[in-house]
Amino acid sequence: MRIRSELIIFFLVISVLPLSAVVYISYNYSEGAIRDSVRATLSGATENTGNAIENWMDARKDDIRVISQLNVAVESPKEQFKDYIKIFENEHQGVYREFYMLDPSGNITFSDIDRTGNEGQKSYFQEALRGNIYVSDVSLSNISDTPEIIITGPVRKNGETVGVLAARVSLENLYRIIEKIDIGKSGEVFIVNQDGDIIFHKNRSRILQENINNNFAVKEVTYEKNGINEYVNYKGQKVLGSYYWLPLYRWGLIVEKNIDEAYVGVLILGKVMVAISLFAVMGVVFFAVVISGNITRPIKSLEEGSMGLLRGNFKPIPVTSVNEIGRLTELFNSMAGELLEIRKKLEAKIELANKDLEEKNKELTCANEELKKLDELKSDFLSLVSHELKTPLSSMKISAEHLESEENIDNATRKELLSIIIRNIDRQTRLINDILDLSKIEAGKTELHLENVSIREIADASFENIKQIANKKNISIILDIPNDLSSVMADREKLIIVLNNLFENALKFTSGGGSIILSAAEDSNSIEVSMKDTGIGMEKEKLEKIFDKFYQVDSSSRRKTGGCGLGLSISSGIIRAHDSVINVESEPGKGSTFSFKLKKG
Repeated sequence: MRIRSELIIFFLVISVLPLSAVVYISYNYSEGAIRDSVRATLSGATENTGNAIENWMDARKDDIRVISQLNVAVESPKEQFKDYIKIFENEHQGVYREFYMLDPSGNITFSDIDRTGNEGQKSYFQEALRGNIYVSDVSLSNISDTPEIIITGPVRKNGETVGVLAARVSLENLYRIIEKIDIGKSGEVFIVNQDGDIIFHKNRSRILQENINNNFAVKEVTYEKNGINEYVNYKGQKVLGSYYWLPLYRWGLIVEKNIDEAYVGVLILGKVMVAISLFAVMGVVFFAVVISGNITRPIKSLEEGSMGLLRGNFKPIPVTSVNEIGRLTELFNSMAGELLEIRKKLEAKIELANKDLEEKNKELTCANEELKKLDELKSDFLSLVSHELKTPLSSMKISAEHLESEENIDNATRKELLSIIIRNIDRQTRLINDILDLSKIEAGKTELHLENVSIREIADASFENIKQIANKKNISIILDIPNDLSSVMADREKLIIVLNNLFENALKFTSGGGSIILSAAEDSNSIEVSMKDTGIGMEKEKLEKIFDKFYQVDSSSRRKTGGCGLGLSISSGIIRAHDSVINVESEPGKGSTFSFKLKKG
């Protein structure tokens, strides 16, 4: 077989086999990436729509809360109040169908559509009379036969509930928001109540007329679950469905897409991969033919020239091939020794150069990672601090504007609004102090004023700081600290900060009815302080990150807990300054335990 034929076969073998492996691996990897991307996009769209629904509903509840607290709702003549309501309804463009007032017996004393009657047995009236803002289930209006909800809130005068403000709210504006979700040609989005009844669908005639509790996603969401799955829906179609539970309103949002449409990118990817593979094989054949011809021609020329140069005293090496490469081997035998020496020298230099390049590359990689971390920390800092500063500022602004706009405001309301302002000022002050403390810790400028400190005294001081929050959340605090416990050598004020942060962290993730135990025990040289809670716990992979600044255990787009993730980082820095570390043990659903040791005084 001629060398050119051998080269063509060789090129095909070394090209097609690796190419096939690369295509196969790339397809599998890309297919998984596409599927993950589709699922993430659909899940994100569902969650964003759920958040939009909650924001819209929160705005309606805020409207009722604000109107029910205005003097015009209690003290103004009905005609004046009716004029005010009409202006309010016009501003909201069809959201509200009716506002009406009920006395404590349930009698309708005012209606902007002049409706009368008694609704004392309605649950939304009874809940509002107890002092709650209440949202009813979705129902069909007796007047317009379209979906609506009723939102009620207590009307107070001099601190007493004197009636109930109710509003019949049309859901059409909310439906338009939901219909903006991109679900493709075959997609379907609907909302069900906790019984599986459809309360939103693009086909309005199906609302409150169909029950689809046999659908997989409906079963999952009515069990108060969020997720995304592939399943056969109530129509018998295989779909990719994302579902999202709205607990405040007992609604389940479900978005379904036909499985073929959802993963159409995978089919396109397969066709593209096949086309690329065919094109690559044809290219390999073409280049193999061209390159093999280019290689064999100079080999023949070298053979002819070398034969003349090597005539004389020459000791040939065994040649096992009779083709052009075999004859070329004979010509290169005389140069083999010298070439080997040259090669060794070059390899040594290349190896040194490669080692140097590897070291430089490692340094560049480390520097790049540090830059990425710094950039992420900057982004986290700007995002979290802006959010934590904006929220209390908004609350203070609303309270201050209310104080300014209302001349005859009662003392209880004034006190409540001033309390809100003071509480949010304290919140901003704590955030700024946390940032300053963290800056000092990271700069290594933490100053400790060491003295003999009683753990019992520190625990009592910290308990006083958080007991009102614990009582409000119905969480029991237990201080298991012996009275005869030895003192420790520590900075008293900074140790209070540590316990405050650990208490606040435990309260944040512990549900009502839970407990937090602060205990201390001593050995020959030190005292171990431990705080155990019955909260939600954490996965193992999160335990190494919780002391990073700005890290949030609850990191979803819809966080249920506040804070900016500095407390544990500050606490860790303070304990490290005391030549110790904070240890943590936790399991999901079984709570968490934080502990550290301090030297005896």
